[in-house]
Amino acid sequence: MKRIFIYTTAFLLIAGNYGCKKFLDQVPDDRLTFTQAFEKKATVEQALANVYSTLPSQNQDRFPSQTGNIGPWTAASDEADYTLANFSENVNTGAWDATRGEVNYHWQNFYKGIQAASTFMANVNRCTDCNLGGIDFVGRYFNEARALRAIYYYHLVRIYGPVVLLGNEPIPSDAPLAAISKPRNSFDECIDYIVAELDAATAGLPPIPQSSEDYGHVNGSVAQAYKIKALLSAARPLFNGNADYANLKNQDGKQLINQTSSPAKWTRLATAAREFLNNANYSGYSLYSVSSTPTGVPNTAFNRAFLASRDVVLNGWNSEMIFGRAGDVTNYQYSLAPNHNGASGGDKGGSFLSVSQQMVDAFFTVNGLSINSDPSYKATGFSDYQAPDPNDQNAVRLISNMYVNREPRFYANITYTGRKWINPQSNIITNFTNTGNAGKAGIANSDYTKTGYTSRKHLTVAGWTSSRTLFSVIRLAEIYLDYAEALQESDPTNPDLLLYLNRIRERAGIPVYGTGGLPVPTDMRAAIGKERRVELAFELDRYFYTREWKIAETTDNIIRGLDITKDSPAFYTVVTTENRVFQKRHYLWPIPNGEIQKVPQIVQNTGW
Repeated sequence: MKRIFIYTTAFLLIAGNYGCKKFLDQVPDDRLTFTQAFEKKATVEQALANVYSTLPSQNQDRFPSQTGNIGPWTAASDEADYTLANFSENVNTGAWDATRGEVNYHWQNFYKGIQAASTFMANVNRCTDCNLGGIDFVGRYFNEARALRAIYYYHLVRIYGPVVLLGNEPIPSDAPLAAISKPRNSFDECIDYIVAELDAATAGLPPIPQSSEDYGHVNGSVAQAYKIKALLSAARPLFNGNADYANLKNQDGKQLINQTSSPAKWTRLATAAREFLNNANYSGYSLYSVSSTPTGVPNTAFNRAFLASRDVVLNGWNSEMIFGRAGDVTNYQYSLAPNHNGASGGDKGGSFLSVSQQMVDAFFTVNGLSINSDPSYKATGFSDYQAPDPNDQNAVRLISNMYVNREPRFYANITYTGRKWINPQSNIITNFTNTGNAGKAGIANSDYTKTGYTSRKHLTVAGWTSSRTLFSVIRLAEIYLDYAEALQESDPTNPDLLLYLNRIRERAGIPVYGTGGLPVPTDMRAAIGKERRVELAFELDRYFYTREWKIAETTDNIIRGLDITKDSPAFYTVVTTENRVFQKRHYLWPIPNGEIQKVPQIVQNTGW
């Protein structure tokens, strides 16, 4: 544990990039002493940037548990698979354990971030020029670091379950091992600490960005959004009365995960979400929408919904974006772009992120129904349907009826055979069939989709080489869905449940539930889960949803796709593309073996 906990002067020597503004580009001066680093605002901001640098970066999604502190969340869920081999393959085949470096990677990184935050908080008041001009930057920066420390604990508990709470003071660099050897706290203690710290930080932060320089910083709304996320994890069945962890106890017998399901946890979550949504300081947040369509595209509600669903994650700090992360997006976007033979630049990618047939089938029809509930849906045959892309109009060709009359979010998320390529300056029509222009037969290496699909979400319309502002981390739609889920479990007759769920559907361009729309679902829990699955697709949510709801043993044992070894029509046969291994122990990651060897008081997670 000593390697984890002891980080003092070294933490000042690495700069992080967490937002979009100029001070994040500063380079630390490694000739400064520890004291000098906290004397001036410029170097204090460098130290704060380093505290932010532990935040996970979805930009590095194709290199999980190796760079960017991002895990294998996309391709280790039933959303997708990576053609490019990475750690998600080990997770999916069960070929991993507590000795893996990737398991240790996140544990080490988040504890580094926690120690860096505590060290920053203990020293930021040394700054001699931070508060010139009448703004309390010392207090603001202190509370940003305080919130970040709580956020890092949140990431730890989602991955490993109950962890060790270090306390609020930084660990001295010369602290003996015995002084820092601590057992794990209970999960509820961890959540209570995270919530209390986020609440305390909120009181000392501006509620929303006060100027363009504040985007990318943690503010009050960001801290409260993370509080909601933490309470959501605590309320779901994995951590709320889970008998599978009855024997997960410290050596003194302390129970680490409560054994009695508490409805109060859902009420606590609902209260936090409602307070966020009713907070006048956050009233500027709203679901992103568009009022018109580009020239040449009919100005219909369907087309506007498509553009809104596509652009909400592309158009930077828009009205829906609560928190985001900047950085170089080319690695991620290259994974999304099909490997079009003969193309170049942003039109020719790697086809790495292969969307599962399960994910394709999860999107609703244009009638707002699941495909197995809509009699108008056809899984066979072909038609000349045109997708709502501005560049797809009047490009007549046959596509599978599987992709006809689906909801707008489907077209914003999925690239399928017969789809006009996203670049409006290109005439490419993507074809993933075996001998198609992005098919397996024409590609000498493994840069082809495994499933016959690639993801389209987060991809700029000019192709993968074009930059964009940021990745969405938390947006308002997620808060709506969290609130609806909390009400379903705590107060299902509350009219807010349908109100906020229907706001999501209305923006998505599909019929709402209730008066004037579709019948209210009899299984509302399932309906909320379906809505969440498609609204937050490829936003690092599905992996944790299936685990926290304890359904991963059913959802994560197989990936299906199309038969990429065939041309049409045999190509459209749904086949198993990957058999996966998921066991009960996989609901939580193991504690790194090296840490348990150093600190025997830390007990291992169940099954590992």
